[in-house]
Amino acid sequence: MKQFVVTILMAFCALTTVSAQKFLDRVRTNRQGEGTVTITQSKAIDDLVNGKPVVKPAEPVVKNEHKVPDGNGSAAGKPVAGHNANASRQSENTIPSTEMEVDTRKKVIRNGHKITGYRIQVYSGGNSRSDKVNANNVGSRLKTLFPEQPIYVHFYSPRWICRMGNFRTYDEAEVVLKEVKAIGYKQACIVKGKITVQD
Repeated sequence: MKQFVVTILMAFCALTTVSAQKFLDRVRTNRQGEGTVTITQSKAIDDLVNGKPVVKPAEPVVKNEHKVPDGNGSAAGKPVAGHNANASRQSENTIPSTEMEVDTRKKVIRNGHKITGYRIQVYSGGNSRSDKVNANNVGSRLKTLFPEQPIYVHFYSPRWICRMGNFRTYDEAEVVLKEVKAIGYKQACIVKGKITVQD
């Protein structure tokens, strides 16, 4: 009996999917006595919604040819045989940049234990999706501005918050709080709670 019910449900879902894939085509047809609907979207999305295969444009590949820069610094010189242009693109990507790279990975404190301490609460929003995005954006910005500090973005019911640091004393937290307020987070404050510290 269960297999029969599952089979009926699967058939119903398949029929619903087939009718949904042609939705935009049905909306766009003109019928006498009805209004018109204009939908503006890219062709790739239209093909995806209507079940048509999406074809990506092929990227041209140049093999065994690379132009050597002429004296003017442009790459309009002669092609060099035996050199792969794709390999040169890969080597260009490995050139060190002059920008400072920031480690945005989560910082894990090994052999740590919990004590009562202080953190700086930089953002406190509501429980909507936009508040979650705002909390994550604030966290990302803090990671770039304070790479040495751990950043915590969590949902503590009923709101999204972003906190930073593990400070043992209020005075340590106050020093960093002044820096945070100086960059524009005037609502930032110090909160007391459990923090993780190394042994």
